[in-house]
Amino acid sequence: MKNIKTTALTILLSMLLVSCGSSQPGFSVGTSGPSAGDVIEGLQNDSSASGSTYTPVDAEAYDYMANDLTSFIKLGEYKNVPVTMASAAVTDEEFENEIDYMLESYAYYETVTDRQVEEGETVLADYSGYLDGVQFEGGTAANQTIVAASGTGYIEGFAEAFIGQMPGVEFDFDVTFPADYGNTDLAGKEVTFVCTIHSIQGSEQIIPELTDEFVKENFGYNNVEEFRILFRDTVEAQKAYYVESTMYSELWLTVVGNAEVIAYPGQEVERVYGERRAMYEEYAGYYGVDYETFLSNYAGLTDEELYAESQNYVKEDLVMYQLIKELNLDLTEDDYAEGMAFFADYYGATEEELAAYYGEETMRTTILWQALMEKIAETAVITEG
Repeated sequence: MKNIKTTALTILLSMLLVSCGSSQPGFSVGTSGPSAGDVIEGLQNDSSASGSTYTPVDAEAYDYMANDLTSFIKLGEYKNVPVTMASAAVTDEEFENEIDYMLESYAYYETVTDRQVEEGETVLADYSGYLDGVQFEGGTAANQTIVAASGTGYIEGFAEAFIGQMPGVEFDFDVTFPADYGNTDLAGKEVTFVCTIHSIQGSEQIIPELTDEFVKENFGYNNVEEFRILFRDTVEAQKAYYVESTMYSELWLTVVGNAEVIAYPGQEVERVYGERRAMYEEYAGYYGVDYETFLSNYAGLTDEELYAESQNYVKEDLVMYQLIKELNLDLTEDDYAEGMAFFADYYGATEEELAAYYGEETMRTTILWQALMEKIAETAVITEG
């Protein structure tokens, strides 16, 4: 069972690395779910495929700080909790591995431009969609990666039309949207796409070498020697934070496990469940499957397990805010500014990007939880492992 407080920051901020194009590697984690390239508005299959009849609860988020939580949660032991923390030292082998991972993240495929596209190949292309001679919303994009084959998520005939085309030569074709397409302005309509292929993705992946030119172009360093010194500092700082965060996660699991839910506040569980279900239903639509299929095949959950997770998320909030009250913690504006500056520097993003991508409330909650764990860790019995 995933834990919202212990995984939220790592997952959310690792997603930000992709969205912001950060070039600061080291000790990051991957993400799951549809990528931006999986969902092209106006072209992908109808998102109503989930076929949901579920109606989410219409309720405001529960205000934990404004209400007395003693009738909902009974805290267990949170002082002197035993926990193990791994060594934060970076070995030479780990450092070289991080360099390899970084170089692999800059890998690219050879490009082919001197022959026609074959079925199943991936192309980089621009396209513009026209309905009765007028561009329609969501039907135009540049530098899109498209697999030239049927069954790749696009409306019938779109991706297949790239087969046999030459890079650099503009071409057009007509396709018809399904009669039951979600966008009624396009449902059942014949449209024209005007396309240009920039290149065909070759089969060989090329991993760049660590050269003076590479580090200067991608990181702004003068040479490899300078890069290795400063990159080592980055890797050591990231591992130290990763090790500490992992310890906090284990500590939090114990603290939450020691607490007992007396009752859940209002309709908060149903509200959280509804939000999470809506998210999975949207993903299901992107993949053209129903909600239960997506939940099982992509998330590895049943609907009952999703509801149980939602209960656990509410329990964590109850524990968190009750502890904040009991320990008299408060997030001042200086604390918030300091936390934002830390995360912005750590993840190679700007504070504005963090706030815009996740919202100020999410970042405040993250920073407040971090402060809570630092407080709890002061009395924890930490064993180095």
